[in-house]
Amino acid sequence: MKNLLNFVALLSLILMLSACGDDKPKNKPKANPMNLESSDEKGAEAEPPSDPIPPEQLAKAKEIIAGVSDADLGGVNDEKVFKTYCASCHGFDGKLGVNGAKDLTKTTTTLEARVAQIYHGKGLMTPFKGVIKDPEIVAVAHYLEKIRK
Repeated sequence: MKNLLNFVALLSLILMLSACGDDKPKNKPKANPMNLESSDEKGAEAEPPSDPIPPEQLAKAKEIIAGVSDADLGGVNDEKVFKTYCASCHGFDGKLGVNGAKDLTKTTTTLEARVAQIYHGKGLMTPFKGVIKDPEIVAVAHYLEKIRK
């Protein structure tokens, strides 16, 4: 029941934020806050990340990963956690893009960067520290490898 209430609260927050509008100029290219692969229509090489993960967040992510055992990961239904907490913005297939959410099928970020982004949040993305357990965060970060093209 608590997970359902957290999900409903998160969904409400997302809907409120999406109704606020965007004050940024529409003709300016947007930053790539999730360090996801980007390319132009001609298939050019991906640009370097425009907003790297802070070193202290990467250090915390490494600490989290080191603290999670294979047994811990085996006890997590990664797909269920993803669908419960991530699909409202990223979609069940990782491509939905609600409220600027990135297409997760194109991510080229490291495991540490994915764990850091899930744990600390980034931009409009909710930080999941304290919402889901560390093994679930690591499991979802691994799950993104499964949905990547």
